Amino acid sequence: MTGIRYLASLWIVVITLSGFVFCSEVSFVERLEGESVLVPCHMEPRGSLRPFGLYLRRTWLRPTEVFFKYTQNDASVNESFRDRVTVSGDPSDRAVNVTISQLRAADTDHYICEFMVERVGSVDEKIQGSTETFLYVTADVPGSMDIDPIPTCAGGSAVLPCHTPNREGSAVEGVILSRQRGRAPVQVAYHSQQHLSSLFPTERVQLSSAPRPGGITFHVTLLQLQPEDSGLYSCQLLLRGRPNSSTSLRGQVFFISVQDDRCGCSSYPTLIYALTGAVGVLLLLLILVGCVVVFKGKASQRPKSQSQAPIYEEMIGVQSPSRKLATLRLEEVESSEYKNCPVKKASSGNRYESPSGALFPRRDS
Repeated sequence: MTGIRYLASLWIVVITLSGFVFCSEVSFVERLEGESVLVPCHMEPRGSLRPFGLYLRRTWLRPTEVFFKYTQNDASVNESFRDRVTVSGDPSDRAVNVTISQLRAADTDHYICEFMVERVGSVDEKIQGSTETFLYVTADVPGSMDIDPIPTCAGGSAVLPCHTPNREGSAVEGVILSRQRGRAPVQVAYHSQQHLSSLFPTERVQLSSAPRPGGITFHVTLLQLQPEDSGLYSCQLLLRGRPNSSTSLRGQVFFISVQDDRCGCSSYPTLIYALTGAVGVLLLLLILVGCVVVFKGKASQRPKSQSQAPIYEEMIGVQSPSRKLATLRLEEVESSEYKNCPVKKASSGNRYESPSGALFPRRDS
């Protein structure tokens, strides 16, 4: 029972940690100027905690508060979003939908929701919502660029594949990585032949290649990313004898979003795997301990072999040495008594009658 209690205690720890390790769901949304977007704000239940307020913040290009809504009251909206924000739902219900209409290119940013929870005797707690939205507003037709989101944490890394067509089979001399932040002009983030003009130092960039059926695939790995590195990226191969243009994003475009220190997504799978492994090891140990305890219990209850000897001896008619010794002693005593004293047979008559014999002749009445 003690082992089962230990196992139950460990499962409680696993469930508790799983409940408090938070990892937001990231969604990438691309919209045209003038359209609208729905930003959902949801908070996972935590016991009886009910938030009393909600913040919607943009945290990338222009960090600021979009609005604050106190429960059962209207939202206080930032001037740049006035008359463009519609809020449905109440923060106390842990679910609020925010609609931003008449979108502009300047609205491109990373949006997060923060619920305010009252803490008695301490500062009110801010709990980030379970969803995050990366909004990209463009004047071009959505889908004109193949954009793939790559969310990561501060200090993390991102791998960008370079799939620029090389039908002529020209020699590859390097790669060039371009970046765009919001509506700003495209910049050269990394140039393998011009290290001095790159935005990323050489020690933060790794180049690798791998063969594939159609040729060779090149990958660019960006290391030690920070929130200010967030933006749109595209990768091009530097081919011998062909001009290279870095004034626009070409081919496949990646939206790298680097979250701040509150991001815990990268450590969440590792923690789960570690806890699962610990539970498995503990369960195996408990099974082994249980087997040992059961084996010892059965061994202690097993009768001793020496106590069975007299039973087997009686069954086959053989006396034990102790009984043989007692029998020999008894025979010696009886034989000595028989030798020293005559044996008299008890009469079958009345014990109270007078003895008869030569000294006492029997008289007839």
